[in-house]
Amino acid sequence: MRQLYSGKNPYIFRGEDGFFLKCVRDNIKNQRTSNSTYEAILNMSNFQEEALLSEADLHKIPVLTSLFFKRNNIITLNPDEVKVKATSSGTKGLQSQLAFDHESYRTGLIMAYRFFSYHKLISGMPTNYIVLGYEPSKHNEAGAIKTAFGVTKFAPAISRVYVMKDTGTDYTLNIGGVEKALKRFAAMPFPVRFVGFPSYLYYLVCELKENGIKLRLHKNSKVILGGGWKQFTDDAIDPETLYKMVDEYLGIPRENCHEFFSAVEHPLPYLKCTYGHFHIPCYSRVIIRDVITFEPVEPGVTGILNFVSPLVGSMPLVSVATDDLAIFYDHRKTPCTCGLEADYFRWVARAGVTQIKTCAVEAAERMEGANR
Repeated sequence: MRQLYSGKNPYIFRGEDGFFLKCVRDNIKNQRTSNSTYEAILNMSNFQEEALLSEADLHKIPVLTSLFFKRNNIITLNPDEVKVKATSSGTKGLQSQLAFDHESYRTGLIMAYRFFSYHKLISGMPTNYIVLGYEPSKHNEAGAIKTAFGVTKFAPAISRVYVMKDTGTDYTLNIGGVEKALKRFAAMPFPVRFVGFPSYLYYLVCELKENGIKLRLHKNSKVILGGGWKQFTDDAIDPETLYKMVDEYLGIPRENCHEFFSAVEHPLPYLKCTYGHFHIPCYSRVIIRDVITFEPVEPGVTGILNFVSPLVGSMPLVSVATDDLAIFYDHRKTPCTCGLEADYFRWVARAGVTQIKTCAVEAAERMEGANR
């Protein structure tokens, strides 16, 4: 399977035709034989992996939602086989519990290196980091924390300063400390990278504006955002407006600002191009589903965002629906102005959890209740 994730161009697969579909079938087969809960879900849906005759059949795979993983722990692995654990940020106190095996983890590292190298975000230049999120801690295994820390390895880290500083039992806001660090970094001959949530970047820039501070950071400084605005959606502003503020108060031009989409239940990166589109790499497929019927909709129609990818072998994450509304576009019929010849989706909004419960989830919950 590594062949699927290790190409230099993440949007072009140069292997045999049908290899993606074969990997998906193999993943489902392995999960069926190793995970009794997932086997029950497949059986209740009368699904057989042999029914996947072409990629047009991918929508037939029973979909598990992020809400399902928040309510059920169905890790396939034995405890001693777990390489990395992670949790989601949580919805109303619920968190997805994820675990990744050694092979999935190694393949994911290869994928990430190839992906970010292609987008010229891997550098050998020593770099100072402002992490727009939480400091790693033994009391917090959130996937967003692990992801942000991983991104700080794209260039050798001189230092890492966190907006949310660990106190040992909780976190405290560290905007003042970040502001002081930025003044030091601006006097150094090294770039600065801002990594994490856009909300914290916005609040930081507003603080600089209020204090009358304008910095001109190293020309190779970058902004690498992901995770959305979360609980701060009421304060959300247009990305281009944010990037103009970043240019004015930090001296980082628009072309050095990047935004990614990912999810702890689907740990693959998607880069937003300058036209607001997330292009889909060759090792993933996107299906958009009607919010009521959960049936696939045509390109150009808004619906629930469903990813299909065979990366993870430690859990049944092959077909996952997020809490997001999006629109899919076939690049052959609707080319993106950025020129990248890959299908893409446009993120629209977060969806309410009541909109994304599937028959598979309901069946699994009934089965869970019957086993108590």
